[in-house]
Order: sequence, then structure tokens, then C-alpha cells
Amino acid sequence: MRVLTGGLLFLFVAGAFADDEVKLKNGDRLTGTVKGLAGGKLLLETSHSGPLKIDWAQVVSVKTDTPIKVKLATGETLEGKLAPGAEGRLKIETVGPAAPVEVDLPKVAAFNEPPAQWHGTLSAAAKATDGNTHTKSFLIAGEATRETEMDLMLVRAIWRYSQTGPILTERNGYGIGKYAYKFTPRFYGYVSEELLADKFKDLRLGSVTSIGAGYDILKESWIDLSAEAGFAYFSNDFRVASDESHAGARVSAKLRLALPLGFELKDLFTIYPNFETSQDFQLRNELTLGTALGGGWSLLGGIITEYDRTPSPGLERRDDTFFVGLGYKF
Repeated sequence: MRVLTGGLLFLFVAGAFADDEVKLKNGDRLTGTVKGLAGGKLLLETSHSGPLKIDWAQVVSVKTDTPIKVKLATGETLEGKLAPGAEGRLKIETVGPAAPVEVDLPKVAAFNEPPAQWHGTLSAAAKATDGNTHTKSFLIAGEATRETEMDLMLVRAIWRYSQTGPILTERNGYGIGKYAYKFTPRFYGYVSEELLADKFKDLRLGSVTSIGAGYDILKESWIDLSAEAGFAYFSNDFRVASDESHAGARVSAKLRLALPLGFELKDLFTIYPNFETSQDFQLRNELTLGTALGGGWSLLGGIITEYDRTPSPGLERRDDTFFVGLGYKF
């Protein structure tokens, strides 16, 4: 009886401390707990060396003692214990009576992928004077993104308001919603909808509906550079002038650059050619310089430039808005 009890206790302890196993192309066998796979790196938690990141291309087999959520390059997800399959393949022992599924190792995209979440920024700038002059002005901007390995959703809006005494001097709103599907890690297709309203440009509501493609030219910790180009349809509802619509294009470039002393430069440039009038175009540029203050807060300053080659009669072609304010990242 003591022998039986001791044997059961040994099996229980051994099972409690059983390790997952990862075998590499060079013949090494690593033991620990498989935590996840993302970006081509397998994360293995070990008792002797802590967390290890292993190049997935060097892995020939994986064995786990607990179920793992497996995401394939096709987007399909499976869950079960992992075991070595045929050469170059991974066996997933799914729960239930279904037979184990074998997949090619290169077709495995992720293990235990966390659910996609929204992230973004909010920023605000304000100015008010009282006495000999009575002015107040506001700029409020927000951006939210939800990104996975397969796609990206973005929503961004900017609202500007200014008043001197009882006289309204600026009321401008801009927003964009965009969905991008990644054909490769860097090349993607997108659809977007932009809305613009500006009381002092005679524009009650303008819209730009676009479809096109983009490419991430550089994507490093210190720099991001991407470009997009697509066809666009413009519709403008004016307050005084006659409403109009036309076909055109949307071409955009986005830059993020880390600078010395903790500063970061961001620039978003977009130009909108008009296919019906070859010399007519509009452009929009948002340039921001910021530095982190801690706790998700940052100090921001920048300029928003809007240019219309053929504005409504009596209006200037170019508008510049300078701002300094606070931003918060969530």
C-alpha cells in the first residue's frame, strides 16, 4: 500500500512539474512552458534561464502538456495539445473525438494570441483672454486604432473652434475612418471615408470616399514611413456656392521619427488631385512635435495646413493653424 501511495505521489508531482518541449534544427531540446508565438518568435518560459525568445524558423517540433490556441496564416484558429507530427509538421490534438490535425510549421502564425484591443491618443489645446480682448479658442483631436496581423481599423477626428467677443472666427471639423487589409506584413489595401466641415470655407459638409493600396516602407523602433495611393470620389455641399462632386485621387504619406532628447516628430501629408480639372487639387498636412511627460501624457505642438487650389470666390487658398497642448496615450 505504501509503495502504491508513493508511486501515485511521484506521478502527481512529476505531472505538476512536467515541461513543454521545443526541438530545434541543430538538435537542441529546450524545456519549459510555451507562452506564445508572435512576430516569428516563440516565447518559452524556463526555470533555469527565464523567458527565451526562439526564432520560429529554427523550430522542428513542439510538445505541450496543456492546450494551446493556434492561429494559422489563413486566419483559422485551433486549440489543443501540441505534439510532433510528420517531418516539418505540427500535430494539434483538439478536444473531443475529432482526429488530431497536422499543419505545416511555416503556416503557423501565432500561439495564444491576445484579443485585439483599441489604442489611441487624445490631445487638446485651448486659449482664452479676458479684459481688453475677449477671445477663446479650442483644438481637440483624437485617434483610435485596432490592429491585428491581418488588418487595421482607424478612426481619427480634429475639431477647431475660435471666437473673439461675440464673433465666431473659426469652426472646422475633420474626421476619417479607414479599414486596411494586409496582403503581406507591409503591403495592404484600404477603404476610407473622410468628412470635412468649415463654416468659413463655405463648406457645410465635404466627403472623400477612397479605395487604394498602401505600403509600409520603413517600420523600426525609431522610424515609421508609409505611403498610400488610391482613387477617390469627392462630394461637396456648400452653403452659398453650388454643390459639386467629382472623381479624383488620394495620395498620402505618413512619417514618425524619433529625435534626440526624447522628442518625436509626426507628419501626415495628403494630396487630393481632381481628375476633371487637371490643375485643381487640395492638400492637407498635419505636422506634430511632441515629448513624453510620463504617465501617458505628452506635450505637443504643431501646425495643420489646408490648401485649396481653387477655393470658393473671395476665400484664401491656404489656412494654417498653429497649436500647443497636451496629449494622452491610452
